[in-house]
Amino acid sequence: METDFPFYLAELLTSRLCHDLITPIGAINTGLELFQETSLDQLAESDEILNLVLNSAQTASARVSFYRVAFGSGGGKTFLNTAKELIDKYFARSKLQVQWQTTIPQDLALDRWGRILLNSVLWMSECAPRGGILHIAVPSEDRPVLSLRLKADSIILHQGTLEALEGKALPQDITPRTVPCYLIHCIVKAGNGKLTTSKTSSPSEFTLEVTMNNL
Repeated sequence: METDFPFYLAELLTSRLCHDLITPIGAINTGLELFQETSLDQLAESDEILNLVLNSAQTASARVSFYRVAFGSGGGKTFLNTAKELIDKYFARSKLQVQWQTTIPQDLALDRWGRILLNSVLWMSECAPRGGILHIAVPSEDRPVLSLRLKADSIILHQGTLEALEGKALPQDITPRTVPCYLIHCIVKAGNGKLTTSKTSSPSEFTLEVTMNNL
């Protein structure tokens, strides 16, 4: 498994990407089929179908752009304004509200922070399936810490996610759901960083903080 692990990891990332794209792409295909079957005199139905196609296309585009940086080699250096745009578009139709707590210039280069940030937001959004508020504070020279604090009525830590995040999961136990957490672990480890988590039940909050010593 050790020698095959990079290939296995690529398979997991591909599975995750395809899983999250199949719904909007399927909706586009369905919408186009319905549009083809709709007569010209059914304008109301046509508008609804076109809106379905447009919204699904925007969702698919947002997810592809997000994953290109979060999972791809192009994510080595990410600017804060780019990361914010990717996150805001990805969650535009989500129940999750993202609040940025930073006065740092928008053209700040995040380097490795960019991929950690995107994968962390992706994972933490899944911890609150009913929606919630995610507060994000990006690192600065005075405080080199990336902090994400999730507040929600119900926070669920799915099986294997914390183990993958902390590097305690066996390679064969990593799944498409937990692979973003494992990717966070790998990037933090490569930067000689430190990762901490905390959870409270009343109120229901979950916090992830990452300190990086070597960017």
